[in-house]
Parts: sequence; structure tokens; C-alpha cells
Amino acid sequence: MTVIHPMLQGAFASLDTYAVDWCLLRGEATLADPHGDVDLLVAHRDHAALDDALASQSFLRLQRWGAGGHLLYLGYHPATDRWIELDIESDIEFGQSGSFLTNWTRPALRLPVGVGVLGRRQLRDGIWVPDPDDEFWLLLLHCVIDKASVAERHRARLGALAGSASGDGPIGRAVTASSAPGWGACRMIQAVEEGRWDELVAAGQALSRRATAAMPVRARAAALGRGIRRLAANAQRVGQGRGATVALLGPDGAGKSTLAEGLASAMPIPCRLVYMGLWQGEGDAHEPVSLGKAVIAAALRPLKAWRRAATALYHQARGRTVIHDRHSYDALLPPRGPHARLKRVFFGFLARSVPPPSLVLVLDVPSDVAHGRRPDENAEHLALARRQYQELARRLPQAATIAAERSQDEMRVEALSRFWEMMVASRRPVGSRRHGPGGLLESERNGSEQRGSLTQPGQRPR
Repeated sequence: MTVIHPMLQGAFASLDTYAVDWCLLRGEATLADPHGDVDLLVAHRDHAALDDALASQSFLRLQRWGAGGHLLYLGYHPATDRWIELDIESDIEFGQSGSFLTNWTRPALRLPVGVGVLGRRQLRDGIWVPDPDDEFWLLLLHCVIDKASVAERHRARLGALAGSASGDGPIGRAVTASSAPGWGACRMIQAVEEGRWDELVAAGQALSRRATAAMPVRARAAALGRGIRRLAANAQRVGQGRGATVALLGPDGAGKSTLAEGLASAMPIPCRLVYMGLWQGEGDAHEPVSLGKAVIAAALRPLKAWRRAATALYHQARGRTVIHDRHSYDALLPPRGPHARLKRVFFGFLARSVPPPSLVLVLDVPSDVAHGRRPDENAEHLALARRQYQELARRLPQAATIAAERSQDEMRVEALSRFWEMMVASRRPVGSRRHGPGGLLESERNGSEQRGSLTQPGQRPR
């Protein structure tokens, strides 16, 4: 019996509930722990139901330039700490992709059999899969044309399917029509049975070239037309996307900076870290400050907040998620020292002078734990700060509290879960980036706020 990741199991069941015609294109053996995205074939007529069906299982559509005719969906599963990506296709086309601006110039084998594949699909272990003949050709053509290689993990499956493959089926006939002299569907089946993989790759590359050369003007014009329509659709969707903002608040020792970096590294969507502390970086918190310096610092504080808010707005406009270590909401804490009433008015202005974040995560840490992490801080002040942040969390409508005495991995998983719940509830468009096992791309790291800026000198009494 096929083992399926629980989030995929929910997505497949939801597609059936919403009467979406779909089937898995390949990768049935890896559904318990998918390698990369999961490829599905979905009928064009069911695109309208896709968003609702998948959003009910916490998947959101990604807005990615260059996705072509593919629809991409992303979901987060806290129990397994896994991001799951679905790649939805409705047309069956094979060809190596380059820049999405020039893909129309590249050879491709386009099969007008998408509806036919769905019509012949079979239900196996609760999963809609292609008919064995269709499955053989879809996997083989994906390997020899799209990837120009047959991976080890696919060879055994192709060998097992070769006995069910036919040269007389809809895809087999299309393959024979575009094959080089001496080749055809039957010879390709035989080559799979004999394990002649290099010959198959060479034959597959010839397939796409000959399919395009058979109708050069018509094929190129049709591909260009599809590209322009997809480009317009992508521009419309991406233009509607505006990145979300997450603000991390909490007393010293709660782990805000570490959590901010952990979130940015774990998200498979474009992120930027923007530090928003109002009082950090102004010298030693325990040294007295002259009246003149205090006035100058107060006058510059709104400019500092607005500059950082402008940086965040720029990244949001680019569709990136912004993670704030601290936020101007810190100014809503009860002021200390002289002139408390005047400070309260000024700080209230500061707190409301920048756009509110999409989500506020307040890190709640017991004062003894915080003091253990920051032994230089006064224990009573840490206890008071904890109570003040707890009260602030109750006052902010978009705030959630996270227990911060746990490990960083546990905090990161809960923070990601809260963030994704907010994204799904708002059905906010999501930007996307390709990422490897290490998390952030080097370009993302270089474009973010410098890591050193996340660790600031002591905070002055406000």
C-alpha cells in the first residue's frame, strides 16, 4: 500500500471532495517524503475550484515569474516540519526550459492528450494515477526530454511499466509520428527493457526537435501566443501580491534575533530581515545621558523608524515577506522615568506612525529563564517586562503569544505555523524562490539586513 504524507493525503481527498479531475503524474513511490514538488495533472475546467480545494488544506498559490502554464501551490505541515509544493499542469508538453522569455524558441513535444489521460486514470490506494501505458510514456518522456537523463530512481519503475506500454496508444502514436528514422514507440519500449538509457536520451532530444520542425511557424507562433498569455496572467497575479510582515516582540533574552534568522532560513519564499528596535544602538543603557543628547535622540527616533519602515515597504512591494526583530509597538509599553505623560503621547505617536505588521508574535519567557540567558540584566526588570509584553499581546488584535523557554526548533515550528495560518486565512498571494537544503540563497543573504545589526547594544530606559 502506498504511504502518503498526511498533508498530501488531505490535499488529494479535498480535490475529490471539490469534484476536481486530477491524477498524479509521477513520483508515487516518494509520496511519504516527496523529493521536490509533487506533479499533478488537473483539467483546465477545474482551475476555479483548485484554490478553494487546496486552501481548505492550508495550501496557497505561489506567484512565481517563469512558471509558464504551471500552477504552483505551497503548504506547511507543522507536525512534520515540512513544506510541501504542488506543481499543477493541465497541458502535456515536454521540452527543456530556459528563460521564460525565450522558451517559445525552444523545441518541445506537445501532446494534445491531457483530457484523454484524465479519462483513462485509475484509482490506486486512494490516489488517482495514470493508466500504466500513459504512466510509462509520461515518465519516460519527462526523463529523456525534460531532464535529458534517466535517474536511477526512475529506471526500475520504467522497466516494470514497459510490459504494459504500447506503441498503439494515444501517446505511443504521437511518439512514433515525431521519432527519427529507425526509431518509434516500439523501439523505445524495447530500449527501456534492455536498459539502453543513453540511446533513449538521444532519441528523446530528437523527438522534441522533430515535433517542432514538422510545423515550425505554427508551433513557434502557438508557443509565443501561450507565452504572452501566461506572461500577462503572471504579471496580473504578481502585481496583486504584497508581502506580509511578521514582527517579533519580547523582553531581552527571549530569543527574538535567533528566531528571526531561523524563520528566514526555513521559509521557501523570499524573505528579508529588517531590524526595528527604537532604543537599541544608542550607547550603554546604564550610563547617564545629558538632556541635549536625549532630545536629539528623541528627535531622530521617528526618522529611524520611518527609514526602516520604508525599507520594509519596498520589500513588501516586491512580494517579499519581511521579518522584524522588534517593532515600533515596543513604544506602547508603559514609559519609565520622568515626564511619563509626555513620553506616553510621543511613544503612542511613534508606535502608530509606521504601517502595522500582518502578524505579531510575542515571545513569552519566564523571568528566571531570561535572566539565565542575560545575567547582566536586572531580574526584577525582566519580570516586569514580561508582564508588560503579556498585556501588550492582549491589546494587539493581530498578536499571538509563543512560549519562548523551549528549544529554537520548537519555537520556529510554532512561529511558522502561526504565520502560515495567517496567510491562509487572508488568502494572501505568496511569492516564491527556489531554495536548497541550506535555506536562504546566498543572494537572499546578501540582500537582507546585515546579521550584525540584529544584535544591538543595551536598551535605554524610555
